[in-house]
Amino acid sequence: MLDKIIPYTTVEGFQYLIKFTEFNKTHLPETFTLPIVDITIEVMVNPIQINNGKTLFHFSETIEQFINENNVVLYFYCSNDPITKNKNRQHISDAQYRSNLFYKMFEKQNFDNNFVCENIVIKDPKNGDHHIHLISRIENEYEIKAIIEDGLPYFENK
Repeated sequence: MLDKIIPYTTVEGFQYLIKFTEFNKTHLPETFTLPIVDITIEVMVNPIQINNGKTLFHFSETIEQFINENNVVLYFYCSNDPITKNKNRQHISDAQYRSNLFYKMFEKQNFDNNFVCENIVIKDPKNGDHHIHLISRIENEYEIKAIIEDGLPYFENK
């Protein structure tokens, strides 16, 4: 089983849970050969101000370690829950802001280009666009392409 919960406390004392939860294979198309694991980063208290630099670096290290230990595709959905943004980013949605943070975090950690991170935007004029990231080892890029081609209807309904 690939389910795992990793607690993390920042130097400021903010507590997070980094959760890895495997999707049930019986609900996924047969074309997916690798396990798909959902990542959830949950803050335990709603802090007023977070220093994202070191925290994001820790998240990216934890994600990299999980991929190194498990041959999987990670699925990260960027929620549209409120998040503190600087004044230059007020015009973008909270989901897009999270997506940008997540991508930058991943990009900095992936300096050897050992991993692929596909950013998917599902347009939704009614509820706001949905931002998803699929991450895996570079040799699994074909699996990510299969998920994009065959699996988006499944993930759109999550």
